[in-house]
Amino acid sequence: MVQINAVTRCLGSLMTGLVFWLSPVVAVQAEDDYLSLLEAEAADTGAGSESVDSLDNANIKNKKARIVKADKAIEQGLTFEAFEEVLSTRYSGSNFLYVKLSEKERKSIYRFYQNDNRISSVREEIVRQLSSS
Repeated sequence: MVQINAVTRCLGSLMTGLVFWLSPVVAVQAEDDYLSLLEAEAADTGAGSESVDSLDNANIKNKKARIVKADKAIEQGLTFEAFEEVLSTRYSGSNFLYVKLSEKERKSIYRFYQNDNRISSVREEIVRQLSSS
């Protein structure tokens, strides 16, 4: 009986240690997933990760002004459900934050999209709503 209690305590301590040891790994993995979603979304919207110096050097070499790509827009006239589907499939990083909003705040984001369908503006509104709640 004493041996069973000792083994049970030992296993309990081992499992607790294992949980604490793996916890940072889970947090880092979740952060990596979120960053991957944001990077994929940035690539989809045409945002680059080039530094200012590399852009300046390219402009000097080419002696041409860099043409800034127009801001990507979400298709106009979508229903609320279709708007949420587009956010989910094409803009995962923004959707990650969007789903944290209440139903009322989501409807507010949809109304905002109806007036300004640029993804950068919608993204800013999502962040604004999230930070004000």
